[in-house]
Amino acid sequence: MARKRISQKPRRTVLVVTATEAEALYFSQMRKDCRYANMTVVWEPEYKDLAHLITLAGQMRNKEKYSSVWLVFGFVDLNVSVQDVKKIMPLAEKKKVRLAWNNPSLPLWYLLHLQTPKGFVNDPALIESALSKQFPAFRGDASYLLDEGLDLHLKLYSAKSKAAVNASSYNALAASQVGLAPTNMVALLNDITDICGLADLTHNQKRLGLNKNKG
Repeated sequence: MARKRISQKPRRTVLVVTATEAEALYFSQMRKDCRYANMTVVWEPEYKDLAHLITLAGQMRNKEKYSSVWLVFGFVDLNVSVQDVKKIMPLAEKKKVRLAWNNPSLPLWYLLHLQTPKGFVNDPALIESALSKQFPAFRGDASYLLDEGLDLHLKLYSAKSKAAVNASSYNALAASQVGLAPTNMVALLNDITDICGLADLTHNQKRLGLNKNKG
């Protein structure tokens, strides 16, 4: 008697390529905290400019056949303007690389878990100052995420929905001022959830004293 073949769709995968080590560390925290086994994070330090980063991410997509590829970057980190990003979007679309940016940098996304700025903030120092009130040792570079900020993603996770709401409000406020939404992180996170599923944080409860219903 012939065995019945069970047909299964290939597991979808997502690749997050980052321009900075800090971004890679944060998304690696997310991958670990949420148990996203089909999410890969790659820090790509050897790049010439944003166009080169997009090309490198596209090459990774073709080589490993990822279902979805995102490039995460901060405007300040790459020294790019709104006009630069708008101009490069057709290349990203051609390479099938989706862009997730923060203007000026990733700490903006952290801040949106706590509050909505009342106007566009392009100075990273002001954002870091605001974050230091909640996280006294906060620094915007990778060293923080390797030391005092090892659990930053987990500490922010319970405010994930609030961050999405704040980002929407802030984008609506600031986009008219600068010509482009200051952050596109929510689109990335929605795609990660769609591909990787809901987060499993049960193994983290003891680390921060989280209860099962939190977050």
